[in-house]
Amino acid sequence: MHPDLSSAVPAPRAVHGPSPLPWAGPPGPPDAGPPLSAEAAAHALGVRQSEIETAVGLGLLATTGRTGEPGERPKVPASEIGRLLPSVDHPDGLRAQVATTGARDGAALLGITEERFAKLARLGLLTPVRCHLNRYHRIVWRYLADELRAVRRHQAPHLTGQLPPPLRRLLATGDDARPRTWRRRVLAQRLGRAGTTWERAAAVAALLPPSHTTTLLTPEERRCLDAARPRPLFARARSGAAERLLEPLTRALPAPETEQYAAEFAELLDEARTTARPPHRVPRRRSAGRLRRPTPTRPPQSPGPGSTGPARRHRQDRARQATGGQDRSSRSLA
Repeated sequence: MHPDLSSAVPAPRAVHGPSPLPWAGPPGPPDAGPPLSAEAAAHALGVRQSEIETAVGLGLLATTGRTGEPGERPKVPASEIGRLLPSVDHPDGLRAQVATTGARDGAALLGITEERFAKLARLGLLTPVRCHLNRYHRIVWRYLADELRAVRRHQAPHLTGQLPPPLRRLLATGDDARPRTWRRRVLAQRLGRAGTTWERAAAVAALLPPSHTTTLLTPEERRCLDAARPRPLFARARSGAAERLLEPLTRALPAPETEQYAAEFAELLDEARTTARPPHRVPRRRSAGRLRRPTPTRPPQSPGPGSTGPARRHRQDRARQATGGQDRSSRSLA
């Protein structure tokens, strides 16, 4: 397995209770009002909606629990708004942590050419945090600026000099690892938000074709898994043409990626069956007052033969915490 430049990025601290991050102000009252959508939260905080979505994905902003509504997206508690607004560096502190960059500015941050940056990204050595379609319906990948600065500070390998022969041969095949590394990052973020075993199984299932999951489930389990499915990856409404172009990015490619996720799903399904029975009837609505503060994630490393997938490593992290093991802030979820 080739080294991942993202390994040079320091692991962020785990978040327990009110966030200890520098930009956070004092926690707001728990009854400060109803939860806000990403758009409303962005307006209240004076930032862009994409910045709110990135903050939620990175585990920097708490959200409410699920309500059971199909296709729902997480909402931001009003108490989180009250916590951030009094901060002395708001909104610049939050913006600095979620700032993203494209290939051109990313190459400048690393002090390399755009061509070199593109090669490292296609090799899976730099992990995108977001993607979107431009006006020409071409996929544009975005990278976390803080992570690129950390890579530069730590003088990560492969930024200069000739790439090793194995990496040059991999480039020659035309393989592009950006969709795979992005999917692994999204899965790590979803696992950090998952509150139950069924939600963790649903997070993995969302990356798989239905044929790899439905045959393993009873009708009752299928209903339970559907209710636990994570929010759509692309929050904004887009044209049908744009959705058709982006949809393939949300699904694992055939072997070995699909095989790995299918194995992880089967393990999580076995765990869910032994630890929590699916409800006989999926409720249409339940209380959304529970705060869910996900664990901040660092970019996942590219998997190699015999590597541990995000779901399995997430379970190992939880087991270590339960037995008084090392703090999860010193590890990566993927």
